[in-house]
Amino acid sequence: MSHYMILLAIIPLCCYELTKPFNYRYRNMLRGISIGMVISPVSFALLKFTFLPVIGQLLGLIGLAANLTHGSAGYACLISIGFLEIGAHVTPMGLVMINLINGLLFSSVYGMIGYVMDRNQEKKSFVRKVVFL
Repeated sequence: MSHYMILLAIIPLCCYELTKPFNYRYRNMLRGISIGMVISPVSFALLKFTFLPVIGQLLGLIGLAANLTHGSAGYACLISIGFLEIGAHVTPMGLVMINLINGLLFSSVYGMIGYVMDRNQEKKSFVRKVVFL
């Protein structure tokens, strides 16, 4: 079942392709939100591909690096509010809660990064318009 979580990577790819032809004002913000929503479950799914000989081990290494940076934030949040106990086994329901918290947290973080990128691009395009006029 966790192998199907890799299909969540379609969401940011679709968002990227749908925002490319249009001149959206908040294009990078939308892309950041879509990436942040799925980065934690996709990194967990990439860990499950280590049974494949070469490509799977490389994907597992990428998933490990992404899961080390994105997986612990939701776990720490759930421990701090008391939903999980320190040292207890994480049940599948606990894993779902961790991924939901990570989705909320990282979609807001990556969305803010995308918003800043949009504003910087807007300032640069404004400066170019002023200089060439």
